[in-house]
Amino acid sequence: QVQDIEFTQIEMKVIEGLKIGNECLNKMHQVMSIEEVERIIGETQDAVEYQRQIDELLAGSLTEEDEDAILEELNAITQEQMELPEVPSEPLPQEVPEASPVKNRPKPELVAAS
Repeated sequence: QVQDIEFTQIEMKVIEGLKIGNECLNKMHQVMSIEEVERIIGETQDAVEYQRQIDELLAGSLTEEDEDAILEELNAITQEQMELPEVPSEPLPQEVPEASPVKNRPKPELVAAS
């Protein structure tokens, strides 16, 4: 009989746990809709894909098409005429900054241990 009582107590705890779990699920369903969950899943998949692309770029696994596109862009950049500012024609001032005096500190004297 003791085993039957213990088993019944365990069954009661399981049933209480199921009730609490069911209540929690109902509350979650009220807070979140299926559309919201699908949106979150979609955003997560997009973020994973974006991170995978970054990882591939950092790992140096560029395809030949990627390298060709990069070289074309580099050539376009180097062929552009860049307007640089004019160099001033006035001579630079010949001022020499004053050197700050170096302070001479007395060297510590060594004293023999007694």
